[in-house]
Amino acid sequence: MLAWSSPASPDQAAEFDAWYESTHIPQIRAAVPSITAVSRYQLVDPESPGRSERYLAVYELDTDDIPAAAAALADSAAAGRMDMTTAMNVTDNPPAAQWFQEVAGLARRAQARRRTDR
Repeated sequence: MLAWSSPASPDQAAEFDAWYESTHIPQIRAAVPSITAVSRYQLVDPESPGRSERYLAVYELDTDDIPAAAAALADSAAAGRMDMTTAMNVTDNPPAAQWFQEVAGLARRAQARRRTDR
């Protein structure tokens, strides 16, 4: 799953980051036990100096049952087990999540290439 998000303002970036790392990620992982790893990235524009306020979280899953994982996340949110924060932008640059599934054939070919390159 890929999840895009932004702090509500530059002044709230530290609060947003702290909430995301200490509250949001653990709650997402509790809701979807098949998540094996989470990495966060900050958008960088090489042509524009300065800090971007858009982030990407990459959630790796060890399941092919994406509908079940998405349903578990939705059920957890509906049950009130997701604490939100006012430090997250939900208006002009709201969060967005996208679910992806590994293309197995490509992964197997890449692994085989790495083995032969040794």
